[in-house]
Amino acid sequence: VDAMNTLQEIRMYSGSIQRDFEPLEMLTIADMYKTVRINLNQLYEYLPQKEKEKYYGYFVQVTEYEKKVADGTYNPDVDGVLKFD
Repeated sequence: VDAMNTLQEIRMYSGSIQRDFEPLEMLTIADMYKTVRINLNQLYEYLPQKEKEKYYGYFVQVTEYEKKVADGTYNPDVDGVLKFD
């Protein structure tokens, strides 16, 4: 529930800004997102092993995407978009 509430807060906060983000606003959103990731990781740890195995691939894909974005190397034309088929 905490993760979903924080995602909602991110949506509302970012949606209230009708211009390019300022550095402090980007840091605020990044901190909020970090909280979501921590909460989701805690939830993941409670899953049975079979379910952990099921969702591990999603974790890896999202982490790789985030690293590319953070490094400035993500290119949607080359990397495509995340698909969880």
